[in-house]
Amino acid sequence: MARSAPLKPAFGPTLPQLLAPRMHRLPLLVKRVGALVAVIVVIVIVVLALRLRDPTFSYSAPRPTGFSTTYSRSLKLQPARPGVPLTLIQNSSVGLENFFQVKIIKLPAYGGQISGLLPIVASNMITRMQAADPTFTPYSRARARINKIPGYTFTFQELSGGRRLWGRIVLITRDIRLDREGLLITMLADPTPLLPIATKPVTPDSVGTVGVLFEPYERLKFH
Repeated sequence: MARSAPLKPAFGPTLPQLLAPRMHRLPLLVKRVGALVAVIVVIVIVVLALRLRDPTFSYSAPRPTGFSTTYSRSLKLQPARPGVPLTLIQNSSVGLENFFQVKIIKLPAYGGQISGLLPIVASNMITRMQAADPTFTPYSRARARINKIPGYTFTFQELSGGRRLWGRIVLITRDIRLDREGLLITMLADPTPLLPIATKPVTPDSVGTVGVLFEPYERLKFH
């Protein structure tokens, strides 16, 4: 402990220099116990850091649908189902608060780039969702990008059990051409908890850009 980096005399003595004589006089057993305690403290810190780190989900499927992402511990991982590898849910005292799901979607044969097909697939989905749910109201639609990979998204609002929910659906493929499978990402959020944490006016377009859904959405990447 007495061996320390060079220090100007005006700033000395250092703490190691002050403690060194006392440390040398300590019994060997005490020194060993102190070293053991230090090691245990380091191990505890590492374990706590690993436990507090957000979980990672990985779907080990062949190209082009294998993907991974991280998510907040407030979202509860649900059992996988055929074609639906990832579902995350957060409930509140009044019902569903946040929902994140990734489904494998089959794509029809197409020519050119996927950017020409995805808007058509999205339009057909919107038509079906309007026919199935009279409370479904489209809000916006636009091109999307996740980790530099282009896709297509639309947002909406709907009622569930009399409660208003906002939603976002994203269509994305690993490559911009020839992929016949891709990912269909569905997000639903209760807008009320978003109001205090948003830095700009909250709309259905806020889903996936603020709150706990931001992490699994923005950090999703293909293998």
